[in-house]
Amino acid sequence: MPDGDQLLLLQRKLTIIALGLFILIVALQLFAMFADVLHIVGISVLISYLFINIVDWLEKYMKNRAMAIFAVYTLCGAAFFLALLTVVPYIVYQINQLMESVFSQLPQQLSKLFSLLAPLDAKLHAAQLQVKTIDLVTTLVQSMPHPDATMIFNRFSDLAMSTATWVAYGLSVLVVSFYYLLEGYGMTDHLIEQFPLNYHSTLKTVVSEIDKSLQAFFRGQIVLGFAFGAVMLVVYLILGVPFALVLGLFLAVWEVIPVIGPPLGFIPCLVVVALNGMDNVHLDRIWQVILITVVFNLAQWLRDNLVAPKYIGNAVGLHPVTIFLAILVGAKIDGLLGIIFSIPVASALHVIYSHFKKPNLLPLQPLDTADIATPAVISPDS
Repeated sequence: MPDGDQLLLLQRKLTIIALGLFILIVALQLFAMFADVLHIVGISVLISYLFINIVDWLEKYMKNRAMAIFAVYTLCGAAFFLALLTVVPYIVYQINQLMESVFSQLPQQLSKLFSLLAPLDAKLHAAQLQVKTIDLVTTLVQSMPHPDATMIFNRFSDLAMSTATWVAYGLSVLVVSFYYLLEGYGMTDHLIEQFPLNYHSTLKTVVSEIDKSLQAFFRGQIVLGFAFGAVMLVVYLILGVPFALVLGLFLAVWEVIPVIGPPLGFIPCLVVVALNGMDNVHLDRIWQVILITVVFNLAQWLRDNLVAPKYIGNAVGLHPVTIFLAILVGAKIDGLLGIIFSIPVASALHVIYSHFKKPNLLPLQPLDTADIATPAVISPDS
């Protein structure tokens, strides 16, 4: 490549980086101002990607897209209220029982663990220091506050709702997601048409790849995550792990987050098995911990190497370090919702950068007039 072209390419990369940083700063300022609106938009996008294929399938039989969306909403609403009346109270009860169990047994387990520190106590006594490490640790654990599940759920409610009420927030999400599902196919084409004609080809390619990446995450990662949580719930029940429903649900939520999510979601199960054991496995406690760890890692390997590649592939396309940094940034910006949306946002930015850094995209070639009316980016068959 001639030196002039290399210099032009370097200038272009630096310009993209500078513009990206500027846009990021502006976006953070706008996010702080319109947090509630962006929450509604983000959750609506998530719902749209989760149900777009179901709506497309129902439309073929009902011949009316609005009715298909209404049918999906009706089924989801019925399932939600049924869960609210039956499952949710039991989950809250199990969370309370789990916390009480952990905090009541922790001092006893720590006493067994720190019995190994008897030689250290002897040395402290020889040095005329009347201090026992076991007493210190036990007092510290007993003085820790005992979290209440109801208080935690109320705190999540306060963080999520901000200035909006639950009813207004939920209705806003339903309305916005309804129009996404109803008219989403034409939105991207309409947006692209607002740009000059010679940008259309590149923008269609970029938006198509972003759409593929978002589908891989929202439809694939979330569905697989909760499916894996359901599988592990069955495993927990078979092995007799206490509080199986709560542990399975917790694991399912964290399975949505790539790389660091599965280990974090499995830690509570390890703690419960270490403290309470498994009812249907008659082994020493240490062997029970080893058994559940092996089972979890085997199931995770099957999911990551056999199921996930066939279902979603590697469409997210991010390095594990990039995923980790994106999760940290998302958590810092917006907590749990920031973690959920950090991966698709980082993936979209990766697609944009990978396209616009290519030198062969300058100058952008115009499309023929016949190419303007191409199908929408999101395909019903995707």
